Amino acid sequence: MNIDFSEETGLNYSPRIHPWERGVRDRKIFARVFCGLMMGIENWAGWFIKALARPSLVSKQRFGCFETGPSSECSEQAKGTQVSASRSKTAIKILFFQWLKTYLSLERDRIWLATIQREGSAGIRLLLFLGLLLLFIPAKTSAQNTIEVDFRGYVKELGSLSLSNDFETLRYDNILHHRIESRFGLGEYVEFRADVRTRLFNGWTVQNTPGYGKYLSNDPGYVDLSHTWIDEEKVVLNSAIDRLHFSYINGPWEVHAGRQRINWGKTMVWNPNDLFNAYAYLDFDYEERPGTDAFSASYSWSYASSVEAGYRLGDSFDESVLAGMFRGSVGEYDVQLIAANYFEQLALGGGWSGYIKSAGFKGEITYFHPRNDFWDESGHVTATLGGDYMFPNAVYASAELLYNGGWDRSVNPVAQLTRPPSADDLFIAETGYFVNAAYQLNPLTSLTGGVMGSFDRKMVILIPQFTRSLSNNLDLLILAQLLKGSALSDLTETPNVLYFRLKWSY
Repeated sequence: MNIDFSEETGLNYSPRIHPWERGVRDRKIFARVFCGLMMGIENWAGWFIKALARPSLVSKQRFGCFETGPSSECSEQAKGTQVSASRSKTAIKILFFQWLKTYLSLERDRIWLATIQREGSAGIRLLLFLGLLLLFIPAKTSAQNTIEVDFRGYVKELGSLSLSNDFETLRYDNILHHRIESRFGLGEYVEFRADVRTRLFNGWTVQNTPGYGKYLSNDPGYVDLSHTWIDEEKVVLNSAIDRLHFSYINGPWEVHAGRQRINWGKTMVWNPNDLFNAYAYLDFDYEERPGTDAFSASYSWSYASSVEAGYRLGDSFDESVLAGMFRGSVGEYDVQLIAANYFEQLALGGGWSGYIKSAGFKGEITYFHPRNDFWDESGHVTATLGGDYMFPNAVYASAELLYNGGWDRSVNPVAQLTRPPSADDLFIAETGYFVNAAYQLNPLTSLTGGVMGSFDRKMVILIPQFTRSLSNNLDLLILAQLLKGSALSDLTETPNVLYFRLKWSY
């Protein structure tokens, strides 16, 4: 399945003129202010570089000791573990922050020049965003404070073969993908997270899609955190930051600011309640799922009871999402109620999850109505209903139904399958179904088979899958997506795709 990116990709996108850009004098003033904030972040990164190299600022709790400073009474073995682990990771940490400082410095210079040339809206937006995040950094950090640092990630090699139904057309694509996830504990209540995914593309899609690198660099978020490093005829290299946020967690309170994932969904495939960052189920290689540039807060007074609120940033109220949710329990069910301003619409919805005897039962429903036409009858409902069951023979089965009242018939249906949808239009048809069964052959091997389709359109997608753990940190995945039916096969020459993936985690 090779997607045509020529439509709706934003390659001919003309950026809106932000009010801050009106007038050279005003642009220079704002550029000075936010470039100053950028310099502050550079200095903060420089402090981390120094702190990571100082033993007194490294938390010994990660290495088996629970005191900090030269007077701690750790065992010799724990001390040795601490020193060896610190030395093995210090270089990586310092390189990361050196890269951050260099990037911020170059970006600051670029934005200043772009601002003068009336091209600085995205950069000023980035500076504002980072400046707001600075509010979540502790005002004072002494040499006695500890810094807990955690790095992890993976490297994936994903190859795909796309075939026509008559097997006469064969196309190959390849993605080499590296992801690094970092978390920094900045005290008892505050932490900072930054995750970056870098992908190297080559193959048929790159060679036959003009502007593919520009398409990848067109960040859908409020802040542009995507950059294409190489954009050649046969290869494209792109990096994107999909998590970049500060968190304040203190007992029942949680506050998050930055690019994050706000997950309000209950069902597995389609989520009408996921107003902030819906995802495409068929985009299987993106396990972490997309984030959104937002502020969110929650207060919990029990395990299943809480109130949450979130605000997704936008240039105007019509381009933002403001939502609140109440979570509680009714009998054996966890329930949630949602009210929101969803771009230009008002949204009311709810969801539940529980059991009918030993079978899981869950669902979501959201009603969308145009805010400016409140009294007309143009609103619509999007709803899902799902269930799952574990059979005595260890076969795990799940199923889901969708009513997609906001289906937009004008979009490219094939391209929509692997793009993050909107919460009010989750599928390429008005109705949808998904049935899946998984069986664990042994602790290292599993088989899965799924079927996705529609009741009102001629389309079926078959999704067989094989996974095998080759070692503690190396996994093999073989997966196919076979598109059948005139609604899909008439729109692409190669509707049958076979994927091979190796994933090494560290």
